[in-house]
Amino acid sequence: MKFGGTSIGSEEQISRVVDLIINEKRKKVVVVSAMAGVTDKLLYISKHIVDLPVSIVDKEVDKFYNEILSLHKSTARGIIDNKRLLNNTLNKIDELAEKLRITLLGVGYLEDLSPRSLDYILSFGERFSVLILAGALESRGIRVKALTGFEAGIITDSNFGLARPIFSKIKYSIKERLEPMLKRGILPVVTGFIAADEKGRITTLGRGGSDYTASLIARYLNAEEVQIWTDVDGILTTDPKIVKSAKLIPEISYIEAMDLAYFGAKVIHSKMIEPAMDADIPVRIKNTFNPECEGTLIVSRQEKVESVVKAVTMAKDVSIINLRGLGMAETPNIAGRLFSTLGEKNINIIMISGSSESNLSFVIRNSDVERTLDLLNDKFIGSDIKAIEVLNDVCIITVVGVGMAGTKGIAAKIFQTVADNDVNIIMIAQGSSEVNISFIVREEDGEKVLRALHNRFIESSTK
Repeated sequence: MKFGGTSIGSEEQISRVVDLIINEKRKKVVVVSAMAGVTDKLLYISKHIVDLPVSIVDKEVDKFYNEILSLHKSTARGIIDNKRLLNNTLNKIDELAEKLRITLLGVGYLEDLSPRSLDYILSFGERFSVLILAGALESRGIRVKALTGFEAGIITDSNFGLARPIFSKIKYSIKERLEPMLKRGILPVVTGFIAADEKGRITTLGRGGSDYTASLIARYLNAEEVQIWTDVDGILTTDPKIVKSAKLIPEISYIEAMDLAYFGAKVIHSKMIEPAMDADIPVRIKNTFNPECEGTLIVSRQEKVESVVKAVTMAKDVSIINLRGLGMAETPNIAGRLFSTLGEKNINIIMISGSSESNLSFVIRNSDVERTLDLLNDKFIGSDIKAIEVLNDVCIITVVGVGMAGTKGIAAKIFQTVADNDVNIIMIAQGSSEVNISFIVREEDGEKVLRALHNRFIESSTK
């Protein structure tokens, strides 16, 4: 059972989560994120403190320290009604907060924030919340053990900021550390998002890290299912903020869910699907605030629906990088070298399209554009590549559905719908699985296209 930040954002919400955990009678492991907004605050202060004059670092750190300490201690007081357990939790929060304060002072004085230091600072959100939730459960008579991801057996490489599990090790370590507790009737409550490398140095698993933590633990404990508890009923046919008539998808395949998550659906993160898929463990998306709703079940079987298309999603905050140069056609393995160079710097390429031997286009996050241009200018421009063009203010539209595979003319109908709404497609990519078609349009046209496609392929087919 994984609970995200919105599920534990207040005393009332944590109380609801405690009830949900107690009401689930099966043997379980709980994974918890930081309280809502805390990770963002930690990220902000980490980057803010580096740029401050040393003379005011103490003042800013103390201000943040008092704010973060007050939030977690007041929450603990409101949710833990056993005096002994409360005092024990408050003491642990004090100890953690002091470590955070000292770390922030060091970063501020040195005016240097390394990836390793940032991971350490960001880990405090989950380390605070796991103490509070464990204390709340224990005060209700549940035998619990609060653990970091590392203490639960998740060992990673030393790629701070986007660490990858060492599967040859966690295959045994998760089972060895958690199964004895479960056999003794102890409920492990584990921090999501954070783990540690082989030297015990804290690492983070990147975006969607808490979902990934839950999926990894489930995989190596051979769990019956993974439950992702969030603030929506499940995976919808599109963004309900844009299309009011968006519908809940009761069941979806791993591959469809992975594509939706990868291309913009924010309910789950795409990388959490793989461990569950490897062991054929169902993933259930549930709403903490509406637990009676069955939610969305993600399974291996690919069920076609009458409408062919199951969902349409949109990803913003992306840019297209266009590379041009006649030398590209004559240079062996230029694409391989190019993408390896970007991959070594943890720059994720979302889409690729090669329109000719002298042109290559790919899509990256806006946050990676500056670093990408620096790498390209340093290693490729002038020889293999003659010119680089950046297209901003674009978005990815993705149409997903296993029914698309083998359905004649589906791509033509999709593109005709876009054209009928007077929108130009800038770039196209389709995977060989034919489960999704993705294309780029101007960001200003994104919502119009999303509505048009949802209306034609989902709403119209169910009327």
